[in-house]
Amino acid sequence: MPEKANYENHQHNFAGMGDMEDWFVARDSNEHLQNALGWRRCNSDASRKRFVKQTGVRWSELLCLPYFDPIRFTIIDPMHCLFLGIAKWIVKRIWVDQGILTSSMLNEVQKQMNQFQVPVDLGRIPGKIDCGEGFSNFTADQW
Repeated sequence: MPEKANYENHQHNFAGMGDMEDWFVARDSNEHLQNALGWRRCNSDASRKRFVKQTGVRWSELLCLPYFDPIRFTIIDPMHCLFLGIAKWIVKRIWVDQGILTSSMLNEVQKQMNQFQVPVDLGRIPGKIDCGEGFSNFTADQW
């Protein structure tokens, strides 16, 4: 049974990725292609479902294009990146926690954002980027 978003308990990570420390798995284009060919060789819907659950890969006709790299050409759609909290996790855990975005950089971003004049119908620009976790209180709309 698929996991449901945990609205009742006010879970903020709707992706259900409680183990995001181990979430990113390096992918290889050749391995992906071999898995996609394996999916195509499956002879029933049930076996294809099991295969996808095991590998996370399905066949795509895009794989026939000689220049297509399914790993490098991955598209993250806004719903997954914003609503499910992936963008926030990347900024906080990778950029801020690992020092890629420093306090002085966050201060500069805050200065720039303080100069914005946003039309009334667009809402507000979030404040306090330069303190705390930086960007941690952004809503999906603000991202």
